Amino acid sequence: MQVEIMRVSAFMYEQRYMEYVLDRYMQLEMPYPFSVSLGYLASPVLMNEEIFLALDDDHDIVGCLSLIRGTAEYNYENREVVQLQVVYIEPQYRASRLFLQLLQLMTQCLRYLEEPVAEIQFWTKADERLLALITKRIKVQPQLHQSVYGPLHSYVLPYEKLEKYVSAFPQVNYF
Repeated sequence: MQVEIMRVSAFMYEQRYMEYVLDRYMQLEMPYPFSVSLGYLASPVLMNEEIFLALDDDHDIVGCLSLIRGTAEYNYENREVVQLQVVYIEPQYRASRLFLQLLQLMTQCLRYLEEPVAEIQFWTKADERLLALITKRIKVQPQLHQSVYGPLHSYVLPYEKLEKYVSAFPQVNYF
């Protein structure tokens, strides 16, 4: 299974990303109503931020990672904070190095952008399986929040910690 990892820079791929995440809306198991989830899924496109895709030999999307810079609390002006919006990998690729490759591309891309990154944030539903996976791999403990949509875990880690984690593995240089 050969996979190409790419940074999205064309409208055509933004459209493919949106179709892909909307087609997988149920599998994403987002803990929000669809109207709220749609905002999170579309924000990297609407805010002209970063989207990374993994394409198989047939050029079908088999995984994605998207992010935005800044937080709503600071009107997205705190651009040293990166929020992961969507990370999804097709089940048959989850035992591969695909997630690591997406993280490596993301960290390399962020390293070369003009604005430095200090922190990575992301939210998940309060799920024991996700909690075990994230804390085992990245070694970051979440904060539990009670939202109007139910319990959520928020993860915050220094960018340097993520960069150190992904650099511990053999590198593919994308830049």
